Amino acid sequence: MSHWIARILKWAAILTVLAVVLIWLVLAAPFFSSIRKDFVAGIITDQIGQPFDVEGDVRVVLGATTKVHVSGARIPSTNINEVDLATLNLLEWELNLLALLERRIDLDNLVIDGLHVNMVTTQDGTTSWIKRTPKATSGTEPTDKSNDQEQDPGTGGEGPSILGFLQDRTVTFTDIGLISRDDRSGFEFIFDLQSILLEQRDGGDLVSVTGKGSVNGEGFTLDGKYPPGKPFTTTVNFGDISVSYNGSPIPGDQGGGHMAKLLVDTGEIGNVFDVLGLSRSLEGSGTLGADITSQPNKLTIRNITSTFDLNKGQQVTVTGGAENLRPVDGLDIKFTARLHPKDQPPAKAESLKDLKLTDINARIISQDGKLEFQKLVIGTNAFDQGLDRVGPISIGRVYRTKNKTLGLKDVQLQAGPRAAPYIVARGNVGDIFQFKNVDLEGTLAGDSSLLLKSLSKEDAARFGSVSADFSVSDQTGPLSLTQLKARTKGTDLWSLAADISVENVTSLEGLETDLKLTIAEPKDFLTALGIEPVDVGTLEFGLSLKGAAEAAKIGVEFKAGESDLRTDLSFDLSKEINVIRGEILSNRIRLADLRDGTKAIIQIRKQKDPTAADPKPKDDGKPPIQPLVLEKNSKILDLERILTQTDLEISLVLKEFVGNAGVSSMNSQFIAKEGQIEAGPLELFYGPGFFKVTAAMDAIENPTLLKVVGSTGGWNFGKILDAVGLNIDAAGTLNAAFDITGNITSGKTFINSMYGSASLNMGKGYIATSLLELAGLGIFPWLFSEELAAGKTEISCVKAPIRINAGRVRFDSIVAETRSVQLVAQGDVNWLKDTIALRAEPRRVGKPLARSAWPFEVSGQLSDPKFKLIVGGSRSKRTDGATEMPTDRVPCRPDIQQLK
Repeated sequence: MSHWIARILKWAAILTVLAVVLIWLVLAAPFFSSIRKDFVAGIITDQIGQPFDVEGDVRVVLGATTKVHVSGARIPSTNINEVDLATLNLLEWELNLLALLERRIDLDNLVIDGLHVNMVTTQDGTTSWIKRTPKATSGTEPTDKSNDQEQDPGTGGEGPSILGFLQDRTVTFTDIGLISRDDRSGFEFIFDLQSILLEQRDGGDLVSVTGKGSVNGEGFTLDGKYPPGKPFTTTVNFGDISVSYNGSPIPGDQGGGHMAKLLVDTGEIGNVFDVLGLSRSLEGSGTLGADITSQPNKLTIRNITSTFDLNKGQQVTVTGGAENLRPVDGLDIKFTARLHPKDQPPAKAESLKDLKLTDINARIISQDGKLEFQKLVIGTNAFDQGLDRVGPISIGRVYRTKNKTLGLKDVQLQAGPRAAPYIVARGNVGDIFQFKNVDLEGTLAGDSSLLLKSLSKEDAARFGSVSADFSVSDQTGPLSLTQLKARTKGTDLWSLAADISVENVTSLEGLETDLKLTIAEPKDFLTALGIEPVDVGTLEFGLSLKGAAEAAKIGVEFKAGESDLRTDLSFDLSKEINVIRGEILSNRIRLADLRDGTKAIIQIRKQKDPTAADPKPKDDGKPPIQPLVLEKNSKILDLERILTQTDLEISLVLKEFVGNAGVSSMNSQFIAKEGQIEAGPLELFYGPGFFKVTAAMDAIENPTLLKVVGSTGGWNFGKILDAVGLNIDAAGTLNAAFDITGNITSGKTFINSMYGSASLNMGKGYIATSLLELAGLGIFPWLFSEELAAGKTEISCVKAPIRINAGRVRFDSIVAETRSVQLVAQGDVNWLKDTIALRAEPRRVGKPLARSAWPFEVSGQLSDPKFKLIVGGSRSKRTDGATEMPTDRVPCRPDIQQLK
């Protein structure tokens, strides 16, 4: 019996040794390597839900807690060929054999070294990992994790996952590389992590995640504490960027998910661009805070407060929130940007190239899942532009370009009523921060109330519609309006055609504009607009403009009835001072056409939107876009600067000037060079009369003084008396000359400050009264005079020289002479002091020492003068005793001055 027991023990020992050897061979011998690799690969594949291939070796060290060593493993992508989701040099873990015998897999204390992960998204949206659908959260299942619509290889999905495998185990990562690349957005994040430790603490109730390394070359640290069902904390640092995300889970019976407070301190904003792999477009610092609630199919953000202070003194603030970002709903964001240092706005623009943005204020809301600017106000140093309703706005995708800029793809926006927008634009922006690489196309469409604000809904149909196509691009360099073509349709009342293109929007280089407005029936047109009608025949207005880097041409054409007027200007900016040449030309102008046509254009410009008087206008369906209005003190069109810094020469030619007096003509010229200004001679021929005037000014030495020299003549004395309402039959030809200088600060100032001289002359004529003969001859000679018998007096001549000095007019010898009588008047008028003092003495021709029968005086206030007839007459004498008239007496010169 003992013999058999010995033999049994012997064979048991042998079998045990053989079993141990066999197990050792299976677990460690190279011959059984493939079996070990397949076994381990199968276990891990089941655990992570991704294929797991072992290309190195698997070794097992037996013990109460067995250690498993895996080398040279990879997780191939099941979606993208020839791409590995992950590779690793070494994977070690502790395996509980007793649990394994109980058909439970208990892995813990994992060590992963040399892990390299490739998170790749291709252009068509294919990912290198398996996307998982979130589990439905029951009302009794507590959770502290948020579920996404589409999950990366993480927890919460149906079936096993990589992070689900790791979440309740202690894991040590060393030498980790992670590349996250999205070919659709162009973003790539390269994580080079020295270590990450994921461990269970406090008996498995606390999950701690710590790590350090770099992201896109910027230092990176991570410290997170996630106790199940309790408040959690997360702190992440990227260089100077600090991010904290602290919160607590939401019980499952309340929908699950979590609530957290997000705080971001950017440090130097340029570092944010570095982390994102973008070129540093902005420098400065900023903070961001928000309250976040994340639940299945819902992401709520409230109390957003963000301030960014840029290094040049600009400031951007963002406040608001969103009820849900999955999808976008209930978004309400207020955006304010001050684009200059505080209390240091840019100077008012003195030219178009000096225009600068000063501030932007916007309110952005969401409607039907799209963004909309409910209010957008853009401020510049020349005007404010209010856009009351812009949107919705949709962005196909945000992406990183090859030039490391942030771009927007497939941008679509509209302005106006949602159902029938006035403006629809679509395109791409390659650099949103610098607003470069822009390529936008759009259309504008609507009824004529787009341009004619005072149109009623009933009349809008008669005026047709307005449509336009436009393109904006900077593909050739500067931002350019490559095309704008606008037309009116469906109306015979009026037509508008506009073709505009600009090579450089900022400098207006390469500007080409052709605009033509035609109103076939101005009377009906103005009546429909609620404006006083003007019957002027067909009304046309045209504008053409062509500009290059150093040259430009402008043409303006105006036609009203039978009249036409055209202005052509050319600008040469290549010289040391700007050179401007121009011509104002008309083949025919009727005064009535010019008056009525100008009146019609002015009234159209002054038309008002009937809702404008309401301080809180309601949405009346009219377009939201306001006109660009230059401020009153804008220096963009500074006349003084133009006159002192240009070589300007403009000519005026009116070939036929048709008025009540018949056909006449006009010629003139305006010259300004280096501050020396000369206008004229302005020559106007109107019937038998004419004007010839020249004006000059030194805009540098005396910029407020204007000198005007001229003459006029050929005017009928009788028609002038009729024009002023005297209705006295008279004849004669009036001529005048003047040479005056005054301050042109204002019209009133010019009148009150002018000084110089003037004269009025008239040759032979007559007037249907003989009162002048009565005053000079006396009663009895007058009773027997030819003038009384004929009922009129022949006028030999009139001469009236005057001197003007700052509101005062002095005349020493105004002479009016008939065949028998010479009237001499002298005195002064001061309109500033409202005074007049004048004395006139009529006498026989050639008898200056004879008694004046009826001299008279005018004195007192100029506004209420007193007339005094001196009864008994008066006599004069020369102080030097001269008493004889010369034989060669000169007419219309005071006789008393001719005595010898």
